[in-house]
Amino acid sequence: MASKNGVTVTNGLDNYYTEAISGEHTFYIDEPEKVGGKDKVPAPTDYVLGALASCTAITIRMYAERKGWEVGIIRVNAALAPVMTADGLRQRMKKEVAFEKDLTEEQVARLLEIGEKCPVSKMLKAEVEMLMEYREYRE
Repeated sequence: MASKNGVTVTNGLDNYYTEAISGEHTFYIDEPEKVGGKDKVPAPTDYVLGALASCTAITIRMYAERKGWEVGIIRVNAALAPVMTADGLRQRMKKEVAFEKDLTEEQVARLLEIGEKCPVSKMLKAEVEMLMEYREYRE
């Protein structure tokens, strides 16, 4: 059932506790107790935010290395917050980036610009067509 670039999940192991398989890697997802989960591992939105933050940091590091810029540790905090807009309540993702080493204002501006070009940022900002299909359960 898994596609070449996909992730396959199995739910029903322990309420909302879910196993996800991506190629040779297995990871787990749960929900917080306040919504009926057991909070054993991160929630789905935590993984999305983690993917966004890590992709941003990796993209920035790749660029900085090509430029020969010593940035030290890169810390990216990604958060989700509801905001009221003219179209109603929406979710806003915010990324905060910090560098261990001192950089010029121009370097920081360029690295933030590059960080916005990471594949996960681009995917989340784009209109993504999403399809859902039914398939019979098979072991």
